[in-house]
Amino acid sequence: MKKLNEKQKPIILIAIVTIIVIIGMVVGANAIRTNIINSSYESSNSGSNNGNLLPEYIKRGITLGGVTGTLEDLDTSDATATEWDITYGKTAYVKGKKIEGLFVPREEIKIGDYVSYKPDEAENYSLSASVSGNSNNQSIEQNKNLNWQILSINEDGTIKLVSDIVGKTVAFGGALGYNNSVYVLNDICAKQYSSKAFDTTARCMNLEDDIESEFNSAGISARNAYKDVEIKYGSKKTYTTYRYFPNLFSKERGSGINTSSVSTNGIARNASYYSKPTTETSTQAASSLTIVQDYYEFEASNIPNYFDDIEHYNLIFNGTGYWLATRRTRAYTNTAAFTLFGISGRKIFGGADMITSDNDANIRSYSFRAVVILNTNVQIYGGDGSVEHPYQLLS
Repeated sequence: MKKLNEKQKPIILIAIVTIIVIIGMVVGANAIRTNIINSSYESSNSGSNNGNLLPEYIKRGITLGGVTGTLEDLDTSDATATEWDITYGKTAYVKGKKIEGLFVPREEIKIGDYVSYKPDEAENYSLSASVSGNSNNQSIEQNKNLNWQILSINEDGTIKLVSDIVGKTVAFGGALGYNNSVYVLNDICAKQYSSKAFDTTARCMNLEDDIESEFNSAGISARNAYKDVEIKYGSKKTYTTYRYFPNLFSKERGSGINTSSVSTNGIARNASYYSKPTTETSTQAASSLTIVQDYYEFEASNIPNYFDDIEHYNLIFNGTGYWLATRRTRAYTNTAAFTLFGISGRKIFGGADMITSDNDANIRSYSFRAVVILNTNVQIYGGDGSVEHPYQLLS
């Protein structure tokens, strides 16, 4: 080994000493921090002068090296809270660790908030022309990129979600379309937008449960006062010349076949009578056909006044036209007309007629929206309800 000359020895010695000093400073600083955090630094240490000290390292009330401490001497070792006990956006210290809250109180959520609901994956829905009354078979693809928002918060603790407008249109026509449309729209939603994880069965949005149920007194009064062709909403009209009707109509409340009276015991407009699609079409009444006028429209500028919660209105009246799974009858002067209700832009509309009592058939095509109900055992957590940070769900 080559010996160091006299000039090299001092240089090496200085380097060794420097390294030892640096190591000592680092170890000392860490020891000081540990002692302070553990509250073992007392006032007698306050004459120390160490540039590595920060206020958060020093116990509150102690000044060390000219630095006044801000560290709270709190013992969190016996804390039992978890992130599920702490409100989202808040933090707490538990067992010496900082945790971020996930819990979202139900009283903080509101109509219009976004929720990260994911339905089970589903295949395309095949809809034959012999069921829809359309001229062609249809294949409806599941939309995997839908946003879901809170449509209502119910008194029993359940929460109703509604999807975006799905985008894919579904065409119905003639008596077949009228007879099968409510069943088919609900069946599409059930097969493509339900979730086993959250125990939900989806259905199509309808007029009674999702819109009229939210009308205030002004909305109900406006509907009941509506007149079309001088026939008031809820009034009867009897036809003796043009008497064709889709077969399902005879099973509904408000139908009168060969009588000027109407049934009060039939199925509701949003109910499915058939347990599977029917091949029944239309029938001509022998002497007369009586219907109840349940068609109505609202002026777009007036509709916001018919809801107490403007967010409910905003959720319903947006985007392009879509079907509602609710049948309707319309009384013209010489003919009755049958179809579904729907939403078009900023107004309720009666839907274009599928079939009239002179047996004239038409094909109509619109999109739809799915609705699900979250049970009380589904926990909402995380997020702030915005489209960027929707609430998360845990079953």
